[in-house]
Amino acid sequence: MGGIKRRLPQPYRNEFEEFINTLHIDYFYNGNYPANYEEEFEKWYKRVEDFVRRLEGMRKKRKY
Repeated sequence: MGGIKRRLPQPYRNEFEEFINTLHIDYFYNGNYPANYEEEFEKWYKRVEDFVRRLEGMRKKRKY
């Protein structure tokens, strides 16, 4: 994670770290899944999708 996170500009770096801390560490490693996991899945899916789209948009702007 460190390599990817270091290459991201702010505020993307903090948001990426939140994804890792919640989705990977808390949910996956620690097994602390929320009771309403279907709603949480949809929430995180949308947040990650939005994050990727914003990164793609930023990358396209920097190329031209």
